[in-house]
Amino acid sequence: KASGMKGSELAQFMAQTKHESWDHSRLQEKPVGDPDRYFAKKYDPTLAPKTAKILGNKVRGDGAKYYGRGFIQLTGRDNYRMASEALGLDLINRPNLASNPEIAAKIAVWYWNTRVKPKVQNFDDTVAVTKTINNAMFGLEDRLANFVDYKKRVA
Repeated sequence: KASGMKGSELAQFMAQTKHESWDHSRLQEKPVGDPDRYFAKKYDPTLAPKTAKILGNKVRGDGAKYYGRGFIQLTGRDNYRMASEALGLDLINRPNLASNPEIAAKIAVWYWNTRVKPKVQNFDDTVAVTKTINNAMFGLEDRLANFVDYKKRVA
């Protein structure tokens, strides 16, 4: 609310962050098995060159360094760099800062205001909102259920 969000926009923000952070309980993407290998397969230029290019991951190890963190899972060197510049934080050299709840909240609001809000015309449209956060639409049903729940709470 302090950021100025209200109504459907606030409900979507809460719904999306709830899904992205496992019901607001985890501020780090959870790897399966060995973390370095898991994140390398998903985000590193050596093993996942297309994804790495989209995320701005340039060198081996960037996948394990700049994996998803926060209430909206900030992922990739470019996203960490942009958040760093916007918020005056050194997330490039200290990416774990994005897991700090206070900083994660600032990143989530920054991300929302710069990436989500400009692209969404109707905050009642969970598909449109989700697409700006997770283009693959993972967890759409959960995000929609969260939105319905939060919409009742903020009305």
